[in-house]
Amino acid sequence: MIRPSKALLVGAAAATLGMQSASASTFASAILDMNNFRISHANGTVYRNTDFSKLIGVNDAHAMASLNTVQVSRSAFGATPDVARQCVGTPCPAFGENNFTPYHALLPMSGNFGYADQNFTGSGISVNGAAAGARSQTRADVATSQNMQFANSNSSVGSSNTMAFRLGATDSMTISFDAMAYAMAYASPDGRPTTTANARISWSANIVDLVTGTTVFHFAPEQLNSMAIVSRTHGANGTSLYTLPGGSLHFNATSPLLLANRDYQITVQHNTLVSALQHEIPEPASLAILGTGLCAMVATRRRAGRRSLPRA
Repeated sequence: MIRPSKALLVGAAAATLGMQSASASTFASAILDMNNFRISHANGTVYRNTDFSKLIGVNDAHAMASLNTVQVSRSAFGATPDVARQCVGTPCPAFGENNFTPYHALLPMSGNFGYADQNFTGSGISVNGAAAGARSQTRADVATSQNMQFANSNSSVGSSNTMAFRLGATDSMTISFDAMAYAMAYASPDGRPTTTANARISWSANIVDLVTGTTVFHFAPEQLNSMAIVSRTHGANGTSLYTLPGGSLHFNATSPLLLANRDYQITVQHNTLVSALQHEIPEPASLAILGTGLCAMVATRRRAGRRSLPRA
């Protein structure tokens, strides 16, 4: 039996796989910038640390980026945690440290990377007479642009701000802040199954009665949660984009009355998450062409073999 040479098989496979577009790509980005966050009394004045008979605060943050099997992550905690940017792939670093500006208003970024960054400054209440106003910023970005059998990347970043407190007098709490939200997902037209890009944002504030364990206040505006989710797939390629009207919005909400000398805890969660998957496989037509080509090469080798046999 005559077998096609290894070189012919390799050449045929390379030619067929080469029919896949080298420009297939995905991109996803999520950025949330919360600024001028304040906690105020019912009369509108900002809370001071002296308004509490008990006050214990903890701020923590994390950033994680990955590409295929490589992952990098870091966390931080303290009064103003600032997690150093995390990046894996190419290009790295994809952005400057604490850069929370979208790469482009409409266009995707090329590359093959995962990226995450976070920063927190200020305070939601006035501490020892200092001005109140906290700022929390996170971003997560991913891109795939290589025709790998499995190219996937994901990135997540977030912060949690927790304050256990006891009020000196019964009062409510009003939470207010300005927010800029940006979420983008892109899948190129030539992406093969399965190609996906996803970006989402989430933000919430909760106050829990530590005596009963019940949640007495919950604020999670849909503009920073259910509305801030975008995705694209190979079946619906192109760009999905989410931004707030006018670029930013002001948010505020007021809790019910909180009792004096009772233990409560307020927690603010702030997260951005993106993921992308690019699974490049030959199309059925390409596989058929490969099979036809190999059969033709085998037939050619057989004819050549018969011609080379000596005549009796």
